[in-house]
Amino acid sequence: MTKGTAGTSAIVVGRAQRPGTEAPCADGMDVQRRRTAVCAAVVDGAGHHPDVVRYAGLAPVVITHFGVVLGGLPGLMTAGQMGAAYDLPPHASAVVAFMEPGAMTSVHWIGDCRAYGFDGVELTLWSDDQTMGAWLRRNGGAAVEFDAAQHDNWARLGLAQASAATCRQVQIPEEVPLVLLVSDGVSDQVEEELFVRLCRDHGQDPQALADAIVAAAEADKTGYRDDATVVVLRRT
Repeated sequence: MTKGTAGTSAIVVGRAQRPGTEAPCADGMDVQRRRTAVCAAVVDGAGHHPDVVRYAGLAPVVITHFGVVLGGLPGLMTAGQMGAAYDLPPHASAVVAFMEPGAMTSVHWIGDCRAYGFDGVELTLWSDDQTMGAWLRRNGGAAVEFDAAQHDNWARLGLAQASAATCRQVQIPEEVPLVLLVSDGVSDQVEEELFVRLCRDHGQDPQALADAIVAAAEADKTGYRDDATVVVLRRT
């Protein structure tokens, strides 16, 4: 497990990662501070090919460095263009958040990495997975609900397709002090009830919360556990 240390500014950061049962880890994360602002990103590569692992490690740094200056969309688009450096552009989902005192938290994403907000009582999912399963639920009606669940692990878009038209954005109100960015190794393998309880128990300590979340990502029925990565941002 790798972890980062909490900051000392008005925004405290916790981050943690636990590799899954299939090596090497293809998740990446980064946090960049600029004055009182913080930009954080989580990237989840599809598969474990060496190119995917390398890309997932490089992309978060690019996203946060562009994101903290220009915003999340340029960060995602620039990291997406890096995929053309490979013979076969790696597929990866990503989410980026920009938080600063006195303003809403701006979140951009593409694919199925997620952004949650915790207000001290309720945990809210603020992002919307760009998966085939989600698309079928929106457009196919009740008749495809059962089949849709079989396509939740199929991301329709990734960083290689990042553009102003494909990336999604949401503004999380300033009154929501805790924002969590996670890879699907967390959202798929940590039950919602446990997720909420961990936020309530450790919400005042972002690093403890990040550690607890990745530790709670258990293996599925087949024994497989995906890479689990989380970045927690908290306004003090």
